[in-house]
Amino acid sequence: MTRIVITSDLHLGITTTDEIAPLVAQIAAEQPDLTIIAGDIGKRLGDISACLAMFQTVPGQVAALAGNHDLWRHGDDHSADLWERSVPDAVRTAGMLWLEDENWRRDGLGVAGSIAWYDYTGADPSISPQTEQYWIELKQRLHPDARYLDWPWSDIAFATRCGDSLVARVAALDADPSISDVLIVTHVPLFREQLVNRTEIPNWGYGNAYFGNLTLGERLRHAAKLRAVVSGHTHIGRRETLADERATPVWVVPSDFHTPRYVVYEHPSGRLREQGDAQ
Repeated sequence: MTRIVITSDLHLGITTTDEIAPLVAQIAAEQPDLTIIAGDIGKRLGDISACLAMFQTVPGQVAALAGNHDLWRHGDDHSADLWERSVPDAVRTAGMLWLEDENWRRDGLGVAGSIAWYDYTGADPSISPQTEQYWIELKQRLHPDARYLDWPWSDIAFATRCGDSLVARVAALDADPSISDVLIVTHVPLFREQLVNRTEIPNWGYGNAYFGNLTLGERLRHAAKLRAVVSGHTHIGRRETLADERATPVWVVPSDFHTPRYVVYEHPSGRLREQGDAQ
């Protein structure tokens, strides 16, 4: 059996090392072949490196993706540099796989991953269609990314760039005769089933515009070997399946500030389970 552990939204610098350390020990006890940290690793670049160092004793290989918080500017650490150089370098310096540009393969399983930036399609479908400029302006009021990201790209342009790369890497796995099953791991969710709309909270459905990339989900939904999708970002755990002939499981890791969590994918059974579920 090949065992993949996926955690996300650790936020070292907000969540403490004492709160993350028990999670690392529990992941190590799973004896994973691969552990994926699916974004929002740390508050600042130093926190990202410190968080990665905590995982260096975990058995098997460790891979990482960036989340939106990992790319917030702090002092001389600017968002474009963090994305293009500093965060990938921190991952590689830690001896880990930067999953944003390289697939992982083992015993017939292929794993592809991406930050999968939001493109506003996650907004609740009851909201009438709006222009890109509308969502850009609303973001100033609803999401802190508007204040802390200083890169030159629009959300839709960056989402398209990341999406094109992920689609190409999944296509490469589909074309690889040694691969029978594909697991996709993203920071931003890809499917409506992964999102929650709490109608009792004003603007929640609007805020979901910055928590999903359903365009990318539609591009990947019919990938020939897709078996499961696991995402982070929302801090709200989900265990859902797509309403298609394969009933593909699409989960969100239930990891939140101060309460980090993980899920496990097992190959070749295709079983997904949360931390604490019976093995």
